Amino acid sequence: MHLRYRAGPRAQRTLREHGLSAATLRALIAPAAGPKWLVVAGLDRALLGSPLLRDRGEPLLLLGASAGAWRAMALSARHPAACHRALAEGYVGQRFERGVDARTVSAAYRVLLANVFPDDDVAHALAHRDLELALIAVRTRGTTGSERRTLQTTTLGLAAALNLLTPRSRELFFERTLFTRGTATPHRMLSQLAGTRAALTPDNAREALLASGTVPLYMAPVRDIAGAPSGRYMDGGLTDYHVNQPVTTGGDGVALLMLHQSRIVPNWFDKLVPLRAARPAWLQDLLLVYPDERWVASLPGGQIPTREDFETFVDAPEERIARWQEAVARSEQLGEQLLEDLERGRLPDLVEPL
Repeated sequence: MHLRYRAGPRAQRTLREHGLSAATLRALIAPAAGPKWLVVAGLDRALLGSPLLRDRGEPLLLLGASAGAWRAMALSARHPAACHRALAEGYVGQRFERGVDARTVSAAYRVLLANVFPDDDVAHALAHRDLELALIAVRTRGTTGSERRTLQTTTLGLAAALNLLTPRSRELFFERTLFTRGTATPHRMLSQLAGTRAALTPDNAREALLASGTVPLYMAPVRDIAGAPSGRYMDGGLTDYHVNQPVTTGGDGVALLMLHQSRIVPNWFDKLVPLRAARPAWLQDLLLVYPDERWVASLPGGQIPTREDFETFVDAPEERIARWQEAVARSEQLGEQLLEDLERGRLPDLVEPL
């Protein structure tokens, strides 16, 4: 078995009584994870090959941050399977020389997003009948979004230190900004999400995507997104790394989180606090799907792709690309198992408590 399943109490009950179907799946959370998302690419593609995303009675919320926002947009495209493959291929194929500056990195990803998500795909995603797209970025406060690397580094260091004391300190540095397509009755998860709201439109969608994936220090902040409060925007994972809010679907539904690991981290800085994880009370309706440790150990180098691979293999980009391509190819095994477990009705018996 390559996959593990864990669920909150209400989600477990729903899965036992009704299984996972288009009727019970109410939200898909696409988290910030950097290159780690490549090992769940096969799970995304399995969903596209299942009935879960089609012919729905009500729209499925696709809530994405950082690379997860890019995944969510691909799943909403006119031809989602082809778009998702183009995103993975373009993402894996990025090459950066030693000492590359933040503006160059941002320019490369702006080109990637323009190539993968042309205007027709953006328009289709924003008007999708079955999928409700929502993206998270953060508007920076003070010097957090400075383009002077030393100043940004110092400010982020202070943010990390204060986060050790209380996660609420992030509000001194970042303001969550939620970009939605402006539906009259937003999903209940969105109605509970604190922060600034902005309409997601054809004019700002790619800039919102870029901002959502703008990694601090590595990339340049995105300035003044059309339709949103003026300012500098960066990675949505700074406030919402995996899950940093109550996951609620109405009591008889399930929110799905497909992740590379079992630990659910609330905000970006919480990665540095080993004992900090999403509150159990938030996860009542959540189904977590992640690869087994033995499967991870079988990947090239025995590990999941990470952003640090760019530095490790800076003088051997072909080796990094080959490793990442292998991780994506191997992720198809995870997708195959998910489909098999769904088709055979095994999921309720395999789910463990969160």
